[in-house]
Amino acid sequence: MDNILDNWNNERFDKYIDQLTDLVFKKLIEKYGPIYPLNFGMDNEEILISELARLNTILCMLEETEQFEKCAIVKNRIRNIEATLKNMDND
Repeated sequence: MDNILDNWNNERFDKYIDQLTDLVFKKLIEKYGPIYPLNFGMDNEEILISELARLNTILCMLEETEQFEKCAIVKNRIRNIEATLKNMDND
């Protein structure tokens, strides 16, 4: 009997969570407009700069854990992105 009640309560709870989620997203969309997917219309330069920031963060983490072979790979990728950005500035 307890198992039947547990299943029933779990089903009710799941249904409640689904309804609550729908209401929260509905309120967010009403207040802020469509939010997903987040599309800010980034151009190539912005994408490269964000990738550069991400890679620099990864590089710091790898250096802290002394994973120097991976550091070399990440540094190479950073150099490539920096060169691409420099060429974009020259155009």
